[in-house]
Amino acid sequence: MNVAYVDPPYSSYFHALSAALVQRTGGKVVALLSSSAYRLYTNGDRSLVWPPGEVADPAPLPPDTEHAVWSQTVDARFLGVFWSAVAWFRAQFAAERTELCMVFSDARPFSLAAAVAACELGVRLMYFERGAYRFRTASLSLQGLNARFSLGRARAHHQIAGATEDEAKRRRPLEPGLRWRFSLFILGNALACTMEPRRRMLQHKRYAFAPYVRLAVVQWWANHQLARNPDKRHPVAPGAPVVVVPLQLPADSQMRLGSPFEGNQAFLDFVVSEVFRVAPGASVFVKRHPMDSDSYRMPRGAQAVGGNLERFFGLDPVFVCVNSTVGFEAASAGRPVLCFGPSFYTDTAPVNHVTPGTFRQGLADALADRSRKDDGLALKRDVLRWYQAPGDAWAFSPRDLERTADIVLQHCRAHDDAVGMDDAGSAQAAPEIGAALQQVVHQQRPV
Repeated sequence: MNVAYVDPPYSSYFHALSAALVQRTGGKVVALLSSSAYRLYTNGDRSLVWPPGEVADPAPLPPDTEHAVWSQTVDARFLGVFWSAVAWFRAQFAAERTELCMVFSDARPFSLAAAVAACELGVRLMYFERGAYRFRTASLSLQGLNARFSLGRARAHHQIAGATEDEAKRRRPLEPGLRWRFSLFILGNALACTMEPRRRMLQHKRYAFAPYVRLAVVQWWANHQLARNPDKRHPVAPGAPVVVVPLQLPADSQMRLGSPFEGNQAFLDFVVSEVFRVAPGASVFVKRHPMDSDSYRMPRGAQAVGGNLERFFGLDPVFVCVNSTVGFEAASAGRPVLCFGPSFYTDTAPVNHVTPGTFRQGLADALADRSRKDDGLALKRDVLRWYQAPGDAWAFSPRDLERTADIVLQHCRAHDDAVGMDDAGSAQAAPEIGAALQQVVHQQRPV
């Protein structure tokens, strides 16, 4: 099987996984890169770097992209550059006879260009992301990620065995040199984008040192405070309800796509006020996302906390979030979770997908029944089976990669069984591919 991978996840994960795949299936590997800086992560794999160009009279972007941070810069020139990248991916997929393309995240413009070309040519497109259990698993799917993944549809693929609960228990150490290589990547990418400014248009974020330095200081301070008070206790009255509110990155594409609130502050103000209307004596604990360096005003009665939120599980808490991974961890531990946005786990008990209008009743119901252990265990098993592989994209072992290669091939076989053949014997788009993406492929203008 000929494998291509697009812009590695700042690690050697795609390089090592591709090697494990072709060892099983034969074929060849090629890295398709938006910038030469990504060669830091290809470990000698043959790589092709996109030469930016522009096309005249380009088609629009696929629907559901307007919430991404990078979409705020979309204009006629961006579209011309984007469809030039689509044409380049078409040419590379055809020349390389690509059968499987791996991308990290489905929210990046360069990955979206690869997805459009792959959908048109019938190339399997496997999406990866850091997993539901950080430093323990990776998420992978041919459907898409987060809210684009449907557990209900995935359950139809009995060929997929996926990861096990034992594989998700152990935290893996970070890949050696990860932070150092990322610093080199930022420098190399800045040089590549200075030499060809259009290259920056298809990158999903600004790679600048200042925001990362600011984030490092914020994280150091939070860890410093936690180290000084490792056993700090937050007073909870006996029998009082406990509500835990994990925040998300404000620029997260899923936050933008699924949240009914303008931002974390509006979400926080609404939730805390509604909690005290339903349960005046409740204890409300709020945790900022560890990669968020913004400051928030804590509503009266709420307490800011840090560290691992599992320490609150013994208090039978209710978790409230937009669609946080913390929400999944709580749900899989049998704790009731209220989510305002869709995600890979929000259509399954013990999770209640709420709106601002239904939140008050949903919270009252959750407080009345705060233990759903059996539902949580079933949800955990299902997500591990159909949506996870052992080993984080930044923290993995050779054994993890061997298992992940097996799971990727399980997904590919399930995909192939789902693909129909037309009268000419050509593969049709698999049902996993979103209707919006199929629509834009069929309606695009020639480039």
